[in-house]
Parts: sequence; C-alpha cells; structure tokens
Amino acid sequence: MLKADNYFSPEANKEFWSVSQFKAFNRCEAAGLAEARREYRREETDALLIGGYVDAYFSGELNKFQEVHREQIINKRSGGLLAKFAHANEIIERVESDPLMMDYLDGEKQVIKTAELFGVPWKIKADVLSEDRIVDLKVVRDFESIYEPGYGRRPWIEYWGYDVQGAIYQKVVEIESGKRLPFFLAAVTKEKVPDIKVIEIPQHILDAALTMVEAKIERFDLIKTGQVEPIRCESCDYCKKTKVLKAPEVYEIEEAE
Repeated sequence: MLKADNYFSPEANKEFWSVSQFKAFNRCEAAGLAEARREYRREETDALLIGGYVDAYFSGELNKFQEVHREQIINKRSGGLLAKFAHANEIIERVESDPLMMDYLDGEKQVIKTAELFGVPWKIKADVLSEDRIVDLKVVRDFESIYEPGYGRRPWIEYWGYDVQGAIYQKVVEIESGKRLPFFLAAVTKEKVPDIKVIEIPQHILDAALTMVEAKIERFDLIKTGQVEPIRCESCDYCKKTKVLKAPEVYEIEEAE
C-alpha cells in the first residue's frame, strides 16, 4: 500500500506511473528511462528548492524538507535560511494574506490515490483534495508564456504540463471515487513582488491532455519495462552527458530564409 513514506520509493516508481514520470518520458524517452532506473537525476536548482520549500510549508512537511535539504538552504552560522532562500518566506506570506488563495488551499492535504488507467497503474499525490475540487499549489517564475523550441511561445500552464497533471489527477480520483472534480491551480510567482492566481483548467483542455496521455502511454510503458528502446532527444542535459560521438560532422552554411 502506498503511503507518504514509500510514495517516492524506487519500488513504487517501478510499479506505478506518475505525472512527473510521464512528463519526463514525454520530454525525452532516454532521459525519462534513466531517471526511472535511478541512473540519472536532474539537477536540484535553487529555483526548485524555493518552490519545494513553499510546497512543504503548506503541506505541513516543512521540518522534514529542512532536514533533508539542510546543507543547501540553511546558514551554518546563524541556523536560519540562506539569503537566497529567504524570499520563500515572503512568497508564503503573500499566499497567506489572500483569503481566496487560502480557501482553495483548505482541504485534505497530500492525498495519495492509485488507479489503473489506460492499462497501467498510476499513483497521484494531490496537494489539496476536497469534496468539490482538486487543487495543486504551484510556485512558478512568473505568469508569462515560455519559448519552447519547435513550438514557439507556449502558455506556462501548458509548457510545464500542468494540464496533463490535472487530467490524470482528475481521472484517477474519478476512477477511485466515481466523482469528476474540477481541477484548479493555486499559483504564486517567485518575482520580487509575488503575484498570485487561482486558475481552473477547463474540462475540454483536461480532456485533450488525457487523450494525449492515452496515445503515448503504451509506448512509454514498453520502454519502461525494457521491451522497446527509447529515442534520444539529443538536446537535454542527459543526452548531452551521455552522447557518444561516432563521426565528425560536416559544417554547412545555413541559408537565410
């Protein structure tokens, strides 16, 4: 049975699919497989740690987070937060100052559920689950669109795959409870003056994201279980790190269009 202490265990990650694992495979199949096998781990940046700190505060797991990341976030001399992480407390204060944000963050916290979806087992850990909605807290750089090669500028919700997260969370909860609940983001930015939003992702967007997951999960699961070789994107950090040169390239001048 999945619980908080084994949710992120290698055994659970091997048995179940999660949103983060699906998104990793969707970015790069080779990197996603290496992460699933614990052969590769993406760098834990300061930006990720600030977001993790805020998440841990609102989930009631701040003491555990500080213990795990003590070397990275705590000033050894003073015992307080390093200056670059002190902004996390300002972000928390901004969220707590808004009644609507706090209303949407009110409910059962860190709810773990599992279900079979598209022929494979999934696990989710919802930040907030109540009788009438699913809410996930997001700490993001800002609310501007983000450039992605091959796509152009994309809305930040789409770029980070939060539509995919909402679709899977909603479906797993529906399978387990029989209720289709709306999915909301309670979002706050890391800007000097934090901005806040509560956003409902419309059902047609969740439906489209779920259709995309259905189209890809069979191949991804075959890769995860070693039956199909992954495709390398050759542009992510993992592919750069593990690239093996086989022949020189011939330089060609690119003509302007």
